[in-house]
Amino acid sequence: MERKNVAWNMIGSLVYAGSSMILTALVNHLIGTEQGGIFGFAFSTFGQQMFLVAYFGMRPLQSTDTSQSYTFTEYRLARFATCSMAVILGTCYIIFNTLSPSAGYTVQKALVVFLMVLYKVLDGFADVYESEFQRNGRLYLTGQAMAFRTLLSVFCFLGTLAITRELVFSCVVAVLSQGAGILLFDKRMAESVPGMVFTRTPGRQWKLLQDSFLLFLSVFLDGLIFAMAKYAVDARMTSTDNAVFVAIFMPTSVINLAANFVIRPFLTRMSYQWEERNFVEFKTGLKKLSGIIFLLTVIALAGAWAIGVPVLGAISNVELKPYKSGLLFIVLGGGFFAVMNLFYYVLVIMKKQKGIFFGYVPVCILSFFLSFWLVGEGGINGAAFSYMLEMLILMLCFMGQAISIFITEERHAGIPLHPGNMGGAGVKERMERKK
Repeated sequence: MERKNVAWNMIGSLVYAGSSMILTALVNHLIGTEQGGIFGFAFSTFGQQMFLVAYFGMRPLQSTDTSQSYTFTEYRLARFATCSMAVILGTCYIIFNTLSPSAGYTVQKALVVFLMVLYKVLDGFADVYESEFQRNGRLYLTGQAMAFRTLLSVFCFLGTLAITRELVFSCVVAVLSQGAGILLFDKRMAESVPGMVFTRTPGRQWKLLQDSFLLFLSVFLDGLIFAMAKYAVDARMTSTDNAVFVAIFMPTSVINLAANFVIRPFLTRMSYQWEERNFVEFKTGLKKLSGIIFLLTVIALAGAWAIGVPVLGAISNVELKPYKSGLLFIVLGGGFFAVMNLFYYVLVIMKKQKGIFFGYVPVCILSFFLSFWLVGEGGINGAAFSYMLEMLILMLCFMGQAISIFITEERHAGIPLHPGNMGGAGVKERMERKK
């Protein structure tokens, strides 16, 4: 079962992240970099931000809720509320920018951004099913649903765009196919999972939203920090520059994709290890995951230095020779982000959501000033450097908190448990019960 979980999680994550990476590049080839830049901002920047509102930081909470504090139906009702909020916020943002002459929003750009908000909100709703599959020890279903749903919407979008060359109409088709994918794959697969509980306590979803609120704010701020350089490029440069920046941003998706292949299958196990105070195995697993991310980052840096500019330039149909240093900054920042993401999950497992939130707030404020200043000073390369700095600061913040909490808990527990005494057997037994 574990091998199947890992394999399908890898396939699903690869399809999902891979499609996100190549969509803007293919739009550039099909209808030009001007419209490609509009789509890139709508899909990978603002649409992704509204996905985070719909997502509400619930996946770490739901997938590690091994004690079944909330039922699936309660999680789903909460996700209905967050998805509605995302659509409202997205609409307000678009109206504001459309009415602001300095924002440069045409009717086409406003429609594309709105449709990508809908697309990403549906993506966020699908996640409530896919998180539940993971909680019930069926991560392979998460991977299958993610892969099939993504392939359906991507093929429908690109096929329509190739035939019509109409970006707005193609985005409408993408939204409709995303909804169809949820019905065909996520909802249908849920019927085969015996551990899913469809009962609910009236009003319980509001308590869940309260419990998730700090995580949501943290994830939302994380998304802002991650994309702040993109917002700065969109505000201070052209749509074509947007397309260039999206192109050199591609490798971060590869690093995070590879890191998630490794991290996600370990989350439930690490939750059990922390609950049982099996510090030895918990620390060993954390060191192993950090080492793998470090190795992946080194490989990505070497690849970016050797062939990154010509390969990404050809893929995205843009000229990247002036931006080699920016590409290396982005790749290194992607490595910092992957390590930060690992320690984010560690802090969630430790039930230290407040620490996460208070780490994000100052870094988010700093990133706003850094990004807009460095984009003004250095353009694309300045944006890339600001991204790297922001990810480094955030990584050190989370890592420091997690290490401090771990040392404190280990001291309170006395002598750390030996893996053979309790942890290994206890975790294995509970994992078997989940299967």
